[in-house]
Parts: sequence; C-alpha cells; structure tokens
Amino acid sequence: MKTEATTEPDPNAVAQVAQHALANSDGALAIYRLEKRKAVAVIRPIADNGAYRSWASYGVSDRRSVSSRNGILTSTRGLGNDLISSDLSALLSLVADRKEGEAQIEQRYLDGENQIVTIASDCTVTRGDRAHFATPVEPHVHVTRMTAACNQDTQTVNNWYLVTDSGDIVQSRHWAGPDFGYSTLQRLR
Repeated sequence: MKTEATTEPDPNAVAQVAQHALANSDGALAIYRLEKRKAVAVIRPIADNGAYRSWASYGVSDRRSVSSRNGILTSTRGLGNDLISSDLSALLSLVADRKEGEAQIEQRYLDGENQIVTIASDCTVTRGDRAHFATPVEPHVHVTRMTAACNQDTQTVNNWYLVTDSGDIVQSRHWAGPDFGYSTLQRLR
C-alpha cells in the first residue's frame, strides 16, 4: 500500500490493477484511499476475525494492512501513526439500519511519540437520498446515503456511507485520524 505519494495516483493505473485483480481472483476486493496522503490501493482480504476483516494490497507482499467492520475502517497497521482501534458499534448500528440518531465513537491512534491517543466524537447520523451504485460485478445496487457529522474537541468531521437495503456498506468515507485525514473504502466485489 503506497503511502508516501505526493501527487494523485493515476486513475488509469488504479483501474488497470482493479481489472487485473477482478479477472485473476475469486474473492472479495475493494479500493482503499487515504485522501490526505494521496494514496490508493486495490486491497484483498487476508483474515477475518468475527465481524472484522483485515485487508492488504493486491499483488504486494508488504506488511501494511487495514481492517474494517461492515465497510467502515476500524484500524491500520504499518502506515505510520496508525489507527490502533475504533469503537464504532453505536454508529454502525444506526448506519447499517439506515436510521437517524446520535452515536458516540472512539478512535485510538499512535502519535509521533508512539503513544496511544484517544479521540472521542459525538455523531449525529442523518439519512439521505436513495441512489444507484455500480461495481464491476454489481451494476445495479440501490443504496441509501447516510451521513454522520461527528463533533470532536477541536473540529467536526463529516463522514458518509452508502448502504444497501440489506444493511451492507458498499462505500464509506470516514475520518481516519489526524495524520490520515479521510479514508474511502469502496467494495469492488
């Protein structure tokens, strides 16, 4: 997973990797993007632990990984100043059920001195419009856009999630921490 890029990744190169991965594998695939770092990767699952799934870059054998729970980033490893863990249960429940409400979340990060810092957020979840979402293997998926405005001590972050009628999050844009900014996780298959 490339993390030190200074320019936007070439969308054609990302599309070529995604097409190669779709043609040469049977399992789940996703695209992961760190906006602030201008990094993007096609990722594949490497482990499941209950409701959590760990992912690593397709076609690369480095030891960097991200973990998610139903399409929402919960942790990172090997990316520097990692997101160690997240408590997103209340938020995930509202989002997956496509319900409005209030939820508290906690995210724990490594700071520059290798100390764990906890950031708590009070989130207001709202339901948006229904839309169509397409992937290379699912061209017509109906989704509802859920938005979470999350107030922290020093800022408000605005996350959004595209949720199917069955409660699966097929794409999310979720604040991943002070060093990462926002991350996007999009299901390909």
